[in-house]
Amino acid sequence: MEQLWEELIMSEDIRRKELADFLKNRRQRLTPEAVGLPGSNGIRRRSSGLRREEVATLAGISLHWYTALEQGRDIRVSDSVLESLARVLHLEQDERVHLYILANRNAPLESSSEAATTMQADPELALIVNQFGHMPAYAIDGQWNLLKWNEAASKMFGGFNHICEKSGMKNFIYLLFTDPELRNKFVDWETSAAMLVAAFRTAYARRMENPCVNVIVEDLEEESAEFAEMWKRHDVRSLRENQFRLVHPAVGELDVRSNAFYAAGYEDVTLVVYTPATVVDEEQLRKLDEVSFP
Repeated sequence: MEQLWEELIMSEDIRRKELADFLKNRRQRLTPEAVGLPGSNGIRRRSSGLRREEVATLAGISLHWYTALEQGRDIRVSDSVLESLARVLHLEQDERVHLYILANRNAPLESSSEAATTMQADPELALIVNQFGHMPAYAIDGQWNLLKWNEAASKMFGGFNHICEKSGMKNFIYLLFTDPELRNKFVDWETSAAMLVAAFRTAYARRMENPCVNVIVEDLEEESAEFAEMWKRHDVRSLRENQFRLVHPAVGELDVRSNAFYAAGYEDVTLVVYTPATVVDEEQLRKLDEVSFP
């Protein structure tokens, strides 16, 4: 126990040092002109970049507090302070997320309609999804809104275009409980739905302050007593490595495993791919190629 405690302390020391070095490095990269301060006017500065007091003033925090951060002291950092520092230091999105991680905080996840529209229009995301050929694959955002799907997924689940247009929604968990066509693709729907609700709650835990994801939960609780009952269980699980038994009128029943990949190049995007459980299931999936596109 004592050894574990020492290891935790050492880990925290390393994290605080990384945070201190990162802040100092990014501070020294900026010039006064870059942040709207008067230039040096030919006067040589003792060190490159911004001074600590300049960063503190621009971020609206005390010099003593910011100095403690750069010295790797054990102090707590709020999200508002991190956002101010990210703004002042001109951090890009990846750098902003890295700052939150070093400060031992969860970076706020973006899920605005503009971000979703951008991802839906991204041809690279469509290219990635289409690479899986006969294996059903689709990309969802943090709220489980469908962004892209391949032809195999549309065939397997009854035509995503048709389902989404009919319901006016593109949210997978919502459609799972409200659309009979999608529901009927799962042989043991109740067990499958319970697994997916547990995975959705895991995603929800990181976004519960987002009003959009709360609207989805509230709407489903009103429209589906089954969802409301499953939601009360507070079950959680990963979206990957779950096995489902699906059925398609042209190929019959088959077993697939869900695999979840988190796309590093996209903000809050998960790629879900269904792979066949056996060689027989593989052959059945390939038969979908012969099915007319719904």
